[in-house]
Amino acid sequence: MNWSFAGITRPAQNQSRLLELPAEIREAIFAFAVVSEKPIVTFKLDQYQKDSYQEARQPAITRVSRQVRSESLPIYYDCNDFIIHTEGAKSDDASRWLMCNEKHLNALRHLTFWIRYIPFVHERLSSQGALGISVARPVKHGCWKVDDRWKWITVVRKPQTLTRDADFLIGHFKKALINESTVSIDSEAFVEMIEGVRKQYAKEKSV
Repeated sequence: MNWSFAGITRPAQNQSRLLELPAEIREAIFAFAVVSEKPIVTFKLDQYQKDSYQEARQPAITRVSRQVRSESLPIYYDCNDFIIHTEGAKSDDASRWLMCNEKHLNALRHLTFWIRYIPFVHERLSSQGALGISVARPVKHGCWKVDDRWKWITVVRKPQTLTRDADFLIGHFKKALINESTVSIDSEAFVEMIEGVRKQYAKEKSV
């Protein structure tokens, strides 16, 4: 980790002793305080999910002072993995979160998209369960890269064709993100990309 605190002045005597510590130590303290032990979701959780996940709310420490906020908030967005739902009311929540956090999107480095599994129309299978497709920026302010690994987000048994579905979704995310860097992709572009991949998946499974 190498966040630059250049230009930040030494705190006055009446300010917190925390701000008198060297920048490297403050950075370590803030990282400890803002990195979540649970996966962070950008939508409202159902009651049964609250033991396993945490809703995306800026940590209390980011509201202590302007300087603490300016130093700790970039670490919060940089170090945590944020889960984006792609369907229904939870997708609407996620879209609103992206728009409300527009000015922090450049700091994001880890996102996971939950896409509900869709069986073929001729299959008598439930559509319960979702695939988790992750994207990340290995280098800060670099281009997004799609992880070839994926997760099955449910306790329901995996359908036999699930690997093919995951490969399809990963391929479409790679196409959508091939030329997107931190500077060029905004909340609207994220939402359009998510909707586009979801529609392509639904179309593929309707054959």
